[in-house]
Order: sequence, then structure tokens, then C-alpha cells
Amino acid sequence: MGIESQAASEELSSPFYIRNKSICEEFEAYISELGGETTGSYNAWSYNVKGRVDAPLRWIFQLKKSTYSSGNLLISTKKQSLQFWTIWKCKNLETDFPDFVVRKKQFGDSLRILTSSTVNSFQNREKYIIVSSQPNHPLANRLSSILKFYLSDKSLLEMTYIDNELIIQIDTEQILKNKFKELINEKFNRL
Repeated sequence: MGIESQAASEELSSPFYIRNKSICEEFEAYISELGGETTGSYNAWSYNVKGRVDAPLRWIFQLKKSTYSSGNLLISTKKQSLQFWTIWKCKNLETDFPDFVVRKKQFGDSLRILTSSTVNSFQNREKYIIVSSQPNHPLANRLSSILKFYLSDKSLLEMTYIDNELIIQIDTEQILKNKFKELINEKFNRL
């Protein structure tokens, strides 16, 4: 199906459109290089593109960008909201490990850590918790070694492994080609 422009004719010369188009073309070329297929759309303000790669498990790689504006011209564009997501999903990642969620710590989590045996600090990182019956989770630990930079700079939003589905969400506009390739080549069932 491919990635398509959804831009109005006035947007085509915008530097934002040109940048988004370039990112989407790079993403499409990368997924094609891995033997995958892409879908999605983009314009000057946003993009939402997905790639599917079977290597040997099926992985979904999604990039999303949204630009929100208050509509107030008196507010600096730096104050407008810009959100990026890189999302990796793998269904049917069968392991013998229990489910887990690793996420940024939220209000009230310090109390949950003290009162629940399934909520713990994740690898002594003050900004992240793990919710699992196995706090020293082998799969979560392996993923954290692959994604340690994104934990350190706090751009990792969440990692979940529930019902044999792994979902990783990172706050970045980068395509992260090397990390995705490392993930799809990882033999998680041998941990």
C-alpha cells in the first residue's frame, strides 16, 4: 500500500512538510530493505506510518508525530505541543516469563512500591518502575540492556509484555534503525 502524502497544495513547499516527507521516505526505504511492507500518511503537521517485518516473528514498527497548537498567535511556537512516538510491537513472543510493565514513575508509585510486592523500582532507576510478579525479569532486563540509552535519557515511555505481546514506546523522532534491527534479530526465547 505504501506511505502517502495527505498534504494540501499550500503545504507542499513548507519546510515542515519537506522534513516529514523525508522522514517517511527514509522509513519506507528502511522497512523495504528489511523485506517489510509500509502503510501510512503524512502532511506538514504530522505523520503516522507503520511498517510490518517478518523476521522470523512479525514485528510492527510505527512512527507518529503530532503537532498541536493552541491557535493563539501570541504564544511562541516553542510553547506549542509537539509529540513523537516510536512504537515497536511483536505479537506471539512466547516465553516462559510472566507479564510485566516497565514505565516512568507516576504520582503515588512510591507508595505502591512500599505496599505491593508486584510494584518495584526498575533496576535501581529512580524514574522507572516495573509491575510484575518477577521484579528481576529476564526479558525486561534484556530489553533494558538493548535500550539503555533511552532509559538513561528518560525517553523510554513504556515497555509492556502482556499475553505474549511486547510493546515498546519511545519518545523520539529518530527511526532507530540499529536498535530495531537488534530487536528483530534477538532470540528472546533463549533467555
